[in-house]
Amino acid sequence: MSRHTDIAAPGRLRRLALTAVPPLLVLLVPMTLVGLYGERLPARAYIESWAVHTGYAPTWKGWLSGRCFTLVWFEVTLLLPFLRYWRLPQPQRGMVILSFVIAASLSASTVLAMTALLDSPGPVTRPAWHLGAEIAVTVVAAALGYRAAGPIPSPPAVMSAPPSHAPTMALGRHQRILFVTSTWSLRRLLLAAILGALAVLSVGNGSDAWQGTALLALWALFEAAQARTSLQIDGSGITVRASGLPVLRRRVPYSLIRFAEARSRAPEGRYKLDDSSSGWGVVNGRAPVLVLSLSDDRSFVYSTREAQTAAALVNGWLSRQRLEETA
Repeated sequence: MSRHTDIAAPGRLRRLALTAVPPLLVLLVPMTLVGLYGERLPARAYIESWAVHTGYAPTWKGWLSGRCFTLVWFEVTLLLPFLRYWRLPQPQRGMVILSFVIAASLSASTVLAMTALLDSPGPVTRPAWHLGAEIAVTVVAAALGYRAAGPIPSPPAVMSAPPSHAPTMALGRHQRILFVTSTWSLRRLLLAAILGALAVLSVGNGSDAWQGTALLALWALFEAAQARTSLQIDGSGITVRASGLPVLRRRVPYSLIRFAEARSRAPEGRYKLDDSSSGWGVVNGRAPVLVLSLSDDRSFVYSTREAQTAAALVNGWLSRQRLEETA
């Protein structure tokens, strides 16, 4: 992305604060509970994995010290990616949502686990409803994070027609377009299998914390869904769908496209369905790629043997649309 293009500037400081502040609850909530109910709690912190491995359970002071390291870990894990995506508002909103989810989920789990230990001399079996309550809090937190992040700034619209050197298919005034292709990724299937195996193994780690297992399972589903993707070019723009999960899709409207071209290989950078400073897309193997030059100085890339045809079709539609608008 050009050093002069900074579409994330509006609202960025708000998104940064919303990423950094919520994880503080990971430490503040248990500190408050220990301060209020310390005399009613057992001598040892029989929560999380220590509820199973009771012989190694720390004191509450020692457990709170561990929470300090947990807080630092989450802050680093959230803020470093935020800084990496300094000019990309979409990933920043994702970091806000993740921050809300982490803070709410771990805080709810802590509150339920500690209140269950009140007036108990040792570890207790947590009621089954705790899990449902934690999941409900997590879902609500994700929705609140999405809303708190606010609207995402849009890149500037492009008004000029594609350059003369770009491959262009001549289109009649009333012609419509439809182009569909797909591609497979064995690498994503392999990664999904590995993540799924790790999720299964994490179930028996002796901890009642479900967040790590859920994250691995969702990640595995996300990768498996992208093992086969489809590209559709029509009158509304360019849409990429994950065939294994149709709801997972992204679209490039024509207003954000400068021109299209076909290349023998993808430009330097990382191209996946999530954003990077280079752009986004789907790149598999050594097939030719369709490359769209976007208005925010990034690229959309998709591997397809019909890249030349797809590029000419996109440029043909852009030329007809923009020449008509300026006529």
